[in-house]
Amino acid sequence: MDERHIVATPERISFSYDIAGIGSRFMAAFADFLAYFVMAIGVSIVYGQINRRISDPALSSALEAVYIGFTFVLYWAYYILFELLWGGQSPGKRLVGLRVIRIDGAPAAPGQIVIRNIMRLVDLFPGFYVTGLVTMFLSSQSRRLGDFAAGTLVVREGRKMSLSQVSRSLTPAIALSEQAAAEAAALPIQRLDRERRNLAREFIARRGDMSAHQRTTLAMQIAGAISQQLDLPQPANPAAAEYLLELAASVMEQ
Repeated sequence: MDERHIVATPERISFSYDIAGIGSRFMAAFADFLAYFVMAIGVSIVYGQINRRISDPALSSALEAVYIGFTFVLYWAYYILFELLWGGQSPGKRLVGLRVIRIDGAPAAPGQIVIRNIMRLVDLFPGFYVTGLVTMFLSSQSRRLGDFAAGTLVVREGRKMSLSQVSRSLTPAIALSEQAAAEAAALPIQRLDRERRNLAREFIARRGDMSAHQRTTLAMQIAGAISQQLDLPQPANPAAAEYLLELAASVMEQ
């Protein structure tokens, strides 16, 4: 199995992702199952309490049908809703540190999240995720059928750093001046295209796991691509480049 997934961008900048193996995905799936099981138990208790108060057999049968249908829908909605709200993460994936992304490294689109989770029905066949496990064993990137159908990949997340953390890491000798910071705050970040937005976000999310050389090189390359699109001078040093990327990422996340 390939342990890393390399994504090359049109700007000739490459990002690598640690692919989530079967073991880590099983841990995430088990945690999700426990969370779903607790939710299903809660629904079952509510159903039992209501059903005991109904004396009409027809109404009781109708309520049972609603209960069964709701439990079934809840299983699929659990994954879809969480991965939509949490950017490709279910509670189990967040606990283990996994995330669903597009095969090109971009965040998974809503349609892709829906498709990969609907395909669970096929991956579950004939039971206990047999089809999904066999597919993951045969895939070099541990992708199940749902991932192939949706064009997605599950990766391990790198350590993230906040704007305040990186600001504290800059020494006064390389920090931008107040005037430069004020000018940077007025940058037309909204002009950035999706590709460069994703590049900035990925760098900020993954730089804590990079070597010093890789971090410096990527910061200068990505900041250079952003500066070119915004018609700005090239950053003079890696600190200025990272400041620009931090600023871009913080503005985009608002």
